Amino acid sequence: MDYFGEDEEVIRGKKWNWKAFKSTKDYPVSKNLLEWVIGQERALNECYLCLEEWVHKLKYLKKEKWYEAWKDPKREKPQIKETAPPGPYLFLLGDPGTGKSLIGRALAVHLTELYKKQNIQLQDVVCWQNEVVPSEPKISCHSAGEAKRLILKQKLKEAKKLFLQRIGIKFVIYLMICVASIFMFAGFYYLWQEKIRWDTNALTAWGEPIQTIYNGNFSNFILDSFVSIGSTTFLPAGMMLMFLILVTVLGRFGVLGGSKGIGGARASKVPKLIVDNSKKVAPFLDATGHGSAQLFGSIAWDPLQTGGLGTPEHQRVTAGDVHRAHLGILYIDEIKNLKPDEAITLLTVLEDGQLPITLRSRWSDAGGTAAMAVATEPVPCMCFLVGAGNFDSIGQIHPALMDRIYGYGKVVRMNNDMLNTVENRRKYVQFIAQEISRFRLIPFSREACEEIIDEGRRRSNKKDALATKFRPMIALVKTAATLAMNEGLKLVERRHVEEAIETHCKTIQKQILEHQMSERGKLLEIRPEGAKLGQIYGLAVVKDPYSGEMTGNVLTVKGFLEKRNRRHENSLQGYYKVTGIAKEGKEEFIADSVAKVRSVILQKYGADVAQDFFTHIDFAQAYGVDGPSAGVTMAILLCSLIERKPIRQDVAVTGEINVSVDDVVQVTAVGGLHEKIKAAEMWGFKKVIIPAKNYKHSIDPRDYNIAVIAGETLEDYLRESLVHSEKIPRSP
Repeated sequence: MDYFGEDEEVIRGKKWNWKAFKSTKDYPVSKNLLEWVIGQERALNECYLCLEEWVHKLKYLKKEKWYEAWKDPKREKPQIKETAPPGPYLFLLGDPGTGKSLIGRALAVHLTELYKKQNIQLQDVVCWQNEVVPSEPKISCHSAGEAKRLILKQKLKEAKKLFLQRIGIKFVIYLMICVASIFMFAGFYYLWQEKIRWDTNALTAWGEPIQTIYNGNFSNFILDSFVSIGSTTFLPAGMMLMFLILVTVLGRFGVLGGSKGIGGARASKVPKLIVDNSKKVAPFLDATGHGSAQLFGSIAWDPLQTGGLGTPEHQRVTAGDVHRAHLGILYIDEIKNLKPDEAITLLTVLEDGQLPITLRSRWSDAGGTAAMAVATEPVPCMCFLVGAGNFDSIGQIHPALMDRIYGYGKVVRMNNDMLNTVENRRKYVQFIAQEISRFRLIPFSREACEEIIDEGRRRSNKKDALATKFRPMIALVKTAATLAMNEGLKLVERRHVEEAIETHCKTIQKQILEHQMSERGKLLEIRPEGAKLGQIYGLAVVKDPYSGEMTGNVLTVKGFLEKRNRRHENSLQGYYKVTGIAKEGKEEFIADSVAKVRSVILQKYGADVAQDFFTHIDFAQAYGVDGPSAGVTMAILLCSLIERKPIRQDVAVTGEINVSVDDVVQVTAVGGLHEKIKAAEMWGFKKVIIPAKNYKHSIDPRDYNIAVIAGETLEDYLRESLVHSEKIPRSP
């Protein structure tokens, strides 16, 4: 098979010879995430169309000067009826691993390029203190990068003011210290003079000696002197010192000069930058699984706020994902999981393009805090919503939200596969090279790349398609590279990829199923050799009900058929029983297959297995079998018993039987063919017969070490499975 063609291609300015390349070494990997998206061309085209519509809307908003009202925090904001029109939005539906989140990130890159081309500027959002009503902080918007300069200017202004305040306070403190010192010095000086007067026994104003008046008691004399002198010296000095101590203590705890509140912030009038787009790159916010507070912003609660001792209201405002994604991409995976109140709030965002920030919590009750009274002005949040989910999201997403997406946006189906063409096989090489670059792995050889491509084809369940669920394929690339690096090799070889597929990269559900089948297999009586009458081996799959993972299973089907008049009276009723199938009331398709087999035998042989025979078919040692693929197994078994021809035991079969039309009994396609064939291969069968439609659509016989035969009709199956040269006579 020619996997990659023979031409030479220029890839990102570098020539790459697809015929001669030996490994992925030096493959030019793009740094643009848009070029990493593989197999989703239709989805990308729809996304580009939506982005063009988005940019068109922003251009006219700029022309109409819609942004002007947001530049001044004191200016009244536009009324809701005057806001921007809603949409467009995107809803990506597809299986996990098909690249939904990668597309979201890639769109942000593309949006940045469109903004530069159309001269559309991103915006910063600033929250200001409302001096009139502090519980209603003001909002302003500025061109990306301007807000930081504005806040720096405000900080310098605030710092200058605080500096002057501190200088003034320090001047007053030092002045008071000087005055208090003078008073203290004067007090001690006057006391010293009184001591001298005592020692000289100076006369008082009334002409009497001091010591005589105080009867020689110096303590009483100095105490009276201290009281009279201290009232004019020590008392004023002490009051000044106590005041200085109070000022120092309050300053130490932050009351003066701005107290520390939540997060160490100080009581300041400096505005807060709540949305920063200074990098001038269209924002991408992955809001998957985020609660109400993270999505729509919240007001922090400050225990020191009472009495103005903590952080002011505008400093406690935190923007949500919808605000930080303003003019960018808001990506929400599994959008069906939004709670009803969150979905309704998101509707407001989508309709109005603006949303006030108020107290929100991950709990239904925020505890009745003072922060509940705080709500900002409307904050711009015109975000390009990219929702994502599996196909079951269609019926589970909030109806009103789904209606908005249908009305103003697009719902896009993600591809699970792409055509198996030379161009797309080359894209698989690109995918391998990208993952090698991302995880710093060693290059893959050409043969290893071919095996990855074959695995992609097998996982698509189509011969002419390749799977686009690349996330599970990443594990193969990483594991194969690790196996090669452990051997000290410089290239990953095909055998490393095969080992990764067969041994290391199976899901836990598949591991559990295979373990169950392995343990059960020890008890099964499966011997793929010789020929027997009344026994055939069918193929089925066991499926995990939650993940959909499957593993193959070999069924031993035995049968008994006898004419009813051979041993009994003709008056006895016929008998037709199938055992080992799903329990009564739980079977879905097997009952239909049982009925169709009866009709096919009647059409082919003119005999009713339920009236003319005693018929018993037993799926021996099987789980509760269900599904149409058992139909051809039962039909071959009954044909063998009627014609008395043995069945080859080294042949396993699967297929859905259909009622005969124009004497031709068609065998139609069934599911799980790859798993069924691998199960037959593991048990040592030499041949497996499958419906021709499956063979044509999804099976490449080179994938198996067993002969895979296509059968279109029941006759094709009988020709390959019965031993025609040997016919066992009926017993008398």
